[in-house]
This record gives sequence, structure tokens and C-alpha cells, in this order.
Amino acid sequence: MKNHLEAYRQSREALLTRIVAELSSDERFLAAWLTGSYGREDEDEVSDLDLSLVVAHSYSKSFCSRQEQVSDQTTRERLALFCKFGEPALIHENNNNAPEDGIFTFVLYSDSALMIDWTIIPQMHAARPFQSRLLFDKANIPFSSPPEPEDLAESKKSVAEIWAFFWMMTAVTVKYMIRKDGVFATHGLENLHGIVQEIERRIHREPWKYRRGSLSQVQPTREKQIQSIRRLYKRMQELRPKVMEFIEYEPAMPWQEIEVLLSLAAEDNARN
Repeated sequence: MKNHLEAYRQSREALLTRIVAELSSDERFLAAWLTGSYGREDEDEVSDLDLSLVVAHSYSKSFCSRQEQVSDQTTRERLALFCKFGEPALIHENNNNAPEDGIFTFVLYSDSALMIDWTIIPQMHAARPFQSRLLFDKANIPFSSPPEPEDLAESKKSVAEIWAFFWMMTAVTVKYMIRKDGVFATHGLENLHGIVQEIERRIHREPWKYRRGSLSQVQPTREKQIQSIRRLYKRMQELRPKVMEFIEYEPAMPWQEIEVLLSLAAEDNARN
């Protein structure tokens, strides 16, 4: 398996080298960079290529025209570009993920199963993210500004809302544990870990950062799920003084009510 993964990685790197060689010498394209895992410098064997490509002004209309907001097809011009690097097995265009007046297209290539997220940007709206890996730049594309800290008042409001959301989703997750819906319970536990992490991030005024993978571990039994819920709300109890100081009032913490629900889950588990 390791040899197959390494071969997949090498195939992806060879494709990237070919893309840079061909597009950097094409007058239609002024700059290109990678975002995603390459931009963060944490790519692995199965990372895809999040490729941003800046189109010269005179070619922007043909390359950045939108047929639909979301589609399983693309334009003739973009298809010709994508096909320069292999035969597409699947195209999914979702311009909800596109920059202003730009295009976002996912392409899965035949045989190799390599994946590229093509983001095509018109020159007039191009700005390179501060967290990116430059491939080429013939037009001195400016950097975009790093994200500014969230407004303090808005952050306080968000923390208070997210705090309440944690307890609501804890109650909902336990309800599905009682219903023996293990998939929903696992999903709920993962979301709860993310909510706690988001509260911690906001009260420490830290910028958002992408984190790959799961925050929690799969809990295979009802007993393990109950233990996980209790660890989470104990972590919230520890956070409460910091949250009180941050939002400047005492937030609700219905852990006793959660315990009532957990006792129902435990009772039902013992009965079965």
C-alpha cells in the first residue's frame, strides 16, 4: 500500500511540474499558486492540488464566464484547459466557492484519480493569499491582507451564542444516543469537540486556522459515548470562568439537565 501511495504522490508531483511548465509559458495566464495543504505546507500522499490561476484581462471573459452557479459541466474553453493535463472522469463546477467574477471547478482525472480544484481568477480581481505556494508570477500580483482580528463586540456575542449552542447540541446528541443512532452520535460528538475548540479560539482572540482531520475519536459503545460527553462538559466547566470574564456575564450551564439525559442513556444501555 505504501508503494502505491508513493506512486500516487509522485504522479501528482509530475502533473504539477507539467502544469507549471505549460501554463507559465502561455500568454493567457499571468500567475498561479497553490492554496490548501500545499499553501499550509502540510500536504500528504493524497492531497489534491488547490490551483489558483490568474487569467490575463483580454482572456478573462472567455475563461471566467459562468453558465450556471453549480453544474456537472463546464465551458468549452475551460474544458480544453483541463484536458491538456488528462481526461476528466468527473467535473463539478461550484461557483459558490469561486472568487469575485471567477470560477471554481473540481476535476477528477481518469485512470490516475488525481484531483485538481481549479480556481480561475480574472486579472482585475487577483490577489494572492498570504498563505500560498507561488508557482509563477509574470504580473506582480499583489498579496491579499492577512485576516484582521474579529471585532471584539462581535466576538463576545459569538462566544455567548456558541456556548449556548454547545449545550443544545449536547442534549440533541444524547437524545440520538438513546435512539441507538450511532452515526448521528459520532457526528454529534465530533461537532461538540469543534464547538469547544471554537470557544477557546475566540476567547484567546486567535485567528481561524484550518485543521485537517477529526478532533475526536470514534466511541464504539454507549458507555464510551457517555464518558466522552462528560469529559466535554467538564472541559466547559473549566472554561466557564474565562468565558464569564470575556462576555461579562454568567452563561447558562445546564449540566445537571444533561446528566438527566445521560442517566436515561445509561439506563437504556444497561437494560439492553
